[in-house]
Amino acid sequence: MYKLIFLFLMISLKGIGQGVSDIMAEVDQKNFFKAGELFEQHQHYLSKQDQLYISLILENAFNKNELSNQLANQLLSSHSELPDSIALQIYRIQSDNYIKLFNYRKAAETIQIILNSYSHILPAKETNDFLNVLKIWEALKDVTPQEVMVPATVRLKMYADKAGLKNLSISNGNDTIGFIFDTGANISTIIESTAQRLKMVDIPSEIEVGTITGQKVKASLAVAPSLKMGDVEIKNAVFLVLPDSVLSFPQIDYTIKGILGFPVISAFREIQITSDNEFIIPEKETITGFPPNLALDGLQPVIYMNGFHFTFDTGASESMLYQNFYQHIKNEVIDNYPEARFRFGGAGGVKEFSGYSISYEFEILDKKAKLENVKLLKEKIKEDEKVYGNIGQDLITQFQKMTLNFERMFIKFD
Repeated sequence: MYKLIFLFLMISLKGIGQGVSDIMAEVDQKNFFKAGELFEQHQHYLSKQDQLYISLILENAFNKNELSNQLANQLLSSHSELPDSIALQIYRIQSDNYIKLFNYRKAAETIQIILNSYSHILPAKETNDFLNVLKIWEALKDVTPQEVMVPATVRLKMYADKAGLKNLSISNGNDTIGFIFDTGANISTIIESTAQRLKMVDIPSEIEVGTITGQKVKASLAVAPSLKMGDVEIKNAVFLVLPDSVLSFPQIDYTIKGILGFPVISAFREIQITSDNEFIIPEKETITGFPPNLALDGLQPVIYMNGFHFTFDTGASESMLYQNFYQHIKNEVIDNYPEARFRFGGAGGVKEFSGYSISYEFEILDKKAKLENVKLLKEKIKEDEKVYGNIGQDLITQFQKMTLNFERMFIKFD
């Protein structure tokens, strides 16, 4: 009897330790969905400190930024001797919360704390990244927070541009320009000539922006005091400003004039896009009986399908599956598909990757979608790649309607 009790205690204690490490392993891989499931299973066995720490990470990932900040402040104030690695992660999350809440001053202050107090444990690349983004939020610290005004239900028409990308008409009252609708854009982006046409307010800054080829390009910032999308008004939206040449593709006589990115899109709380290109901001949000299948890695939307997590990018015409996915299905792929080479172009040039063109079926909530001839890469696009791929328009357009809800955090297809 005593041996059985002792064995039970040993298994329980081992399970508690594994609970934290298993949850944090999923967080490190950006699989916040699996981390949330594990937290539900183990939270009653975790210490108060561990509960607070994991909760603030998950609340951030599922777009509950004010609550995440409250938990962060509670943990920082009640546990004065936190390990530097934990305190650093808390401040990282707080800076992200402030960015999503459009509190640019607090975002800058929090990043400054990171650089002042924790640079000794930051890798050199991450230190440089923080120094670069600090320029953004320092430059914006006196800018009024973004605000959107949506009167009742709004219905707008989207149209495809020369590259086949969905655009919305944006106006400053005098001039109207098509902007690409792109959930994959961490910040709304515009070229210099468009910023001038729309009379945006220049914010003095000099920022480096990475490209798909690893090159860096110089950018600046601008704020639009007021933009209209039909009856919707967007005030104080922040734009990254790039030279016209960076978003120009002379081989097809095409230039991206502007991109409406995540900070504006998420402020609508819920949007719906139909197969006949109607863009809807509903007065009443949609209710589902499903758990969240949408999370945020910083400002990047992540969708959960088939037990895997993918970035979700409405600005991408085609989906792409990454090396992590290849590792999971490579035996099946090698036996059934010939190897190929793929070239991808973007801001900064063109890069080649090896991989396969495959067919694969996904399930999203209660709906199925099959991607034909989707590219599967054998190599990483970025060294710190954690997700299994990027989902684009080729999956979205298989349905009559897509609903994106940033309150309940789900993507639904009908």
